[in-house]
Amino acid sequence: MKNTQGSSSATVWLVLLAVIVFLGLFRFLILGGVVVIALALLGLLVWLSAGFIRSQLRAAQEIGVPDPAADPPPVVNRRTGQRTVEDARATGASNMRTAWISWHLRSLPPQDGNRDPRLLAGTLAVVPQADWDADRLRQHGRALWSLRTSARVHHLLEQVDACLDRTVAMISDRTDDEFDTSLGQVNDQYLYHPDRQVRTAYLEGGALGVEAIMDAVTAARAQAREDAATRAAAESLAQQRNAALRALRETYSPTENRDAHAAWDEQARKIEE
Repeated sequence: MKNTQGSSSATVWLVLLAVIVFLGLFRFLILGGVVVIALALLGLLVWLSAGFIRSQLRAAQEIGVPDPAADPPPVVNRRTGQRTVEDARATGASNMRTAWISWHLRSLPPQDGNRDPRLLAGTLAVVPQADWDADRLRQHGRALWSLRTSARVHHLLEQVDACLDRTVAMISDRTDDEFDTSLGQVNDQYLYHPDRQVRTAYLEGGALGVEAIMDAVTAARAQAREDAATRAAAESLAQQRNAALRALRETYSPTENRDAHAAWDEQARKIEE
């Protein structure tokens, strides 16, 4: 009997121990599974985030994020090259004109931007005359050249350059000095530029400068002819007006003389009566 009770008690304890072990294992498995699942989800989230960041960086590189150390894109290079070509052409024309002016003026004074505006207006008011010699024209041309910076400040550069071109053109017609156009193409930066288009543009600018010089000389000659015609017409009109005034003066009788004759006639009539 005692053996039977002992085995029953042992069986109960074994069952309880098995239940406890089972519950422990079950709880461990549940908690462990949750941890594993959480870790797996966390790893998946990190992996997705890393993939998203990589895709954004790749998209940014494809769009073209500016890199200071990288070469500029082809479009920028083309724009820069076009601007260089235009600058070379403008410089070629300017160099040719400046060389022509310097040749005939023989010296170019410094340009001062702090000149009195009244001096600028007074110089522009002076009109070169046909009877001026080359030295006087050079003096006037140097005065105009020295006022170019001041004229740019006061938005009168175009007028100053027009007067300067006319003055230099008049000098060129009064002297035998022949201008050498090679003096207007001495800018090595553009003349020996690595880009052939830039070199060609600089030479084209020189040709444009020569055309501008020819236009200035032609315009100065036309202006001289127009001035001469105006001067002749003014002299002819002056002669006609002088003749008219002379004729009017010859037919004029003073009022005092007319009054005196009338008084004498009246006195003589009274005496006769």
